[in-house]
Amino acid sequence: MFAKITAIVLGIGILACGVLVQRQQRYELARDISRAHWRMLEQERTLWSLRAEIARRTRPDEIRTAVQRLDRRWRAIPYRIEELPSGVQGQEDDRTTRVELGG
Repeated sequence: MFAKITAIVLGIGILACGVLVQRQQRYELARDISRAHWRMLEQERTLWSLRAEIARRTRPDEIRTAVQRLDRRWRAIPYRIEELPSGVQGQEDDRTTRVELGG
């Protein structure tokens, strides 16, 4: 009788320890997820501040000033949307997908 009670108490103790280990692992996982989320938010903030800095530094007048300081010749980008060569503008049919059914 004493052996059965000892075995039951020992089994319950082992199960309780297993439950405690599972709970501790769940807490650690939640902490890790929280830290990863915090790092992700910090990186997004840094990214947005860098994007704002790039946008601030790439104003056309500042680019022209930087190019003039380099003593380089300023050339426009060919074939901008407003300046497409004749015959290229308005050909939207080439960009659409056509489906033909066989029969």
